[in-house]
Amino acid sequence: MPLKVGDSLELNDHRAIIVGIAKVTRTFQSQPVVYTTYSRAKSYAPRERKLLSFVLVKAKQGQNPAELTRRIRANTGLAAYTQAEFMTLTYEYFMHNTGIPINFGISVLLGFIVGAAIAGQTFYNFTLENLRQFGVLKAMGTSNWTLLRMILLQAVLVGSTGYGLGVGLTALFGYLMRYSILAFKFPWQLLLFSGAGVSLICVFAALISIFKVIRLEPAIVFKG
Repeated sequence: MPLKVGDSLELNDHRAIIVGIAKVTRTFQSQPVVYTTYSRAKSYAPRERKLLSFVLVKAKQGQNPAELTRRIRANTGLAAYTQAEFMTLTYEYFMHNTGIPINFGISVLLGFIVGAAIAGQTFYNFTLENLRQFGVLKAMGTSNWTLLRMILLQAVLVGSTGYGLGVGLTALFGYLMRYSILAFKFPWQLLLFSGAGVSLICVFAALISIFKVIRLEPAIVFKG
């Protein structure tokens, strides 16, 4: 049952009463987090040789963080990291010691394959439905290069429209979820990656249609 204010629970044979519930951004880890004083935390947590994990240090005005971390390492023999270095350390841990990249990678790959298949099939069906019109244009003397440019223009227009709608809806979803517990981040690198993916799908779909149009005989116009 969900805990609420006033409920009591037992932590390592010690009774604790909930006096407040914090709303924080969800992470990939599912372990619950308990906020309490340091003295109570020592009684709740099992005894360990080292109770301290990290020490947060704020550099003085004008102090170079990289130089400060170097001095801490030299004087204490302990690891010291700047904010950027600690972010990189955390990123490397999740990338090399968890299954998150594999799970996300498989999801993205499946989405790309399904999207490419649907886009290619849709564009190919559009070409099949308009083979007579392409045949009329070829019978009137339209070159294959002109027809190919027409198909590529259609692919660019469809891809740009779909990409714009997708980015807009995603940004709207993130804006509506800004005060929720959902963790949402939409960096510019993701825009470039998704744009490259959409471009590849459009090129793939256009190529399928192009091969059909190149092999098209103008005589198809006169067939019943």
